[in-house]
Amino acid sequence: MKKARKLEEVLPVYKVEHNAMLSKQGDITIAFEITLPEIFTLSTEDFEAVHQAWGKAIRVLPINTILHKQDWFTESAYKADFNKGEQSFLSGSSERFFNERPYLNHQCFLFITKKPDGKKLSNSLLSNLIRPTIVPAQTLDPKLMDFFLDKAGQFAKILEDSGFIQLRRLVDDELASIDEKPGILERYCYLLQPDEQPVIRDISIGEELKIGDLHCQLFTLADVENLPSLC
Repeated sequence: MKKARKLEEVLPVYKVEHNAMLSKQGDITIAFEITLPEIFTLSTEDFEAVHQAWGKAIRVLPINTILHKQDWFTESAYKADFNKGEQSFLSGSSERFFNERPYLNHQCFLFITKKPDGKKLSNSLLSNLIRPTIVPAQTLDPKLMDFFLDKAGQFAKILEDSGFIQLRRLVDDELASIDEKPGILERYCYLLQPDEQPVIRDISIGEELKIGDLHCQLFTLADVENLPSLC
């Protein structure tokens, strides 16, 4: 019989503070919510410009940086706003027509993680017990932190200057939950909607991945044949 473990024991996130996530290994992560162009609105030249902007932005990030982009698609129902000011006949009819109709709601998040320089896997010869300090230098030296934030700011500025992408950095209350609203960590772990109350659900990992009464399906691009010839 497998012993149930608390999420805090396996979750790598140690603390959320200063609008950043700190891992137990000293990794520092900041998060952005991205507003992308509407689908089917970009020309071939626009796509190339966006691609060039991403390439230029990524090149300014410091060494040992991990870039993680997530696109969340959740089933939602359109909620009409009948309390708007005076509406025309067409506007009112449109609201009534689409009210409660299902659609896929899309949110895009970008996580930039700075791993400690010189970080190595622990083994019998190299462990935390024989290091001068178990805390990575970047979590103690404000200059290293400021350097990382400056590079992340340059990254965001390059993408925004392309004119196609908008970024908004997430703050502490959006990373971790508050009383009335779940943060992005809880939404990710417990599959919560943005307007749901924060709640803890059981996570079951066996023949299938199940969170509460929700079933998960995972699709992985792991073969070279599934990737483009040039990234």
